[in-house]
Amino acid sequence: MKQTTAQIHQAIADKVIDSMKTLGSSWSKSWSTPSGLMPTSMSTNKPYNGINLLILGLTRATENYSSNEWATYNQWSKRNAQVIKGEKATTVIFFKPLIIKDKADGEEKTIPLMRTFSVFNACQVSGYESAATVTIDPNTQPVTLADDFAASVGADVRHSDVTSAFYVPSKDFINVPFATQFGSEEAYATTLLHELTHWSGAKSRCNRNLLNTFGTKDYAKEELVAELGAAMLAGSLAVSMVPRDDHAKYLNSWIKRLGEDPSIIFSAAAKASQAARWLTDTSEPAAIAA
Repeated sequence: MKQTTAQIHQAIADKVIDSMKTLGSSWSKSWSTPSGLMPTSMSTNKPYNGINLLILGLTRATENYSSNEWATYNQWSKRNAQVIKGEKATTVIFFKPLIIKDKADGEEKTIPLMRTFSVFNACQVSGYESAATVTIDPNTQPVTLADDFAASVGADVRHSDVTSAFYVPSKDFINVPFATQFGSEEAYATTLLHELTHWSGAKSRCNRNLLNTFGTKDYAKEELVAELGAAMLAGSLAVSMVPRDDHAKYLNSWIKRLGEDPSIIFSAAAKASQAARWLTDTSEPAAIAA
């Protein structure tokens, strides 16, 4: 039986809510993985993004899959691999632009058409061996990676002995404590990536509403965007995600908002993916020039 859009939203939101309740502030760490293990299409070798990155990351963490590769039943068959009997598929979502004619004025409009596909992890099939190998430099320093990344996108990052990290939209700068004030290099790096995601929301960049009062629904949503964005960036930079100490206080509001409106997780994931993609694309010319 085909699911409605509302049913799909509800199913994904329920999965996210369950992980938040079970794992607490560590929920984002459960699906954020180093670069080589970001959920990837076996068929195209391209990484998933947006809500699909979250869906597949959570499934991989829940089921303890060691592989990051996913494909449909037919795609595995074309590689002479067979889905093991009894294995359960994971639903991923794609949006295809659909052009319709407005009945009122006759003008053509483009609306997103949601389509779902069932995919299986490589650990759920037989007869397939991945040619991909994952190597992460053991000498990688998360502080240096995060600082260099922030510099490459042109962010104004200021360090102080203030114990909290924050972005100031009115003056367009990020404040973070010194790296030595954190419990680990990874904690510093993921905090900076979180604030960089906020920074990306400025009008001249991704243009999100950042003028939200603490405690409001929009404030909680922007924090969710930043949490998802930081996890995506941490994965692409091969930095282990470390949950921020202050995120435990946001969990209840996120759970409440998702319960009220399941579609919020789709919107937040899309905005986080846009932010991560904008930051990554912006950093690449600087990295090439260097």
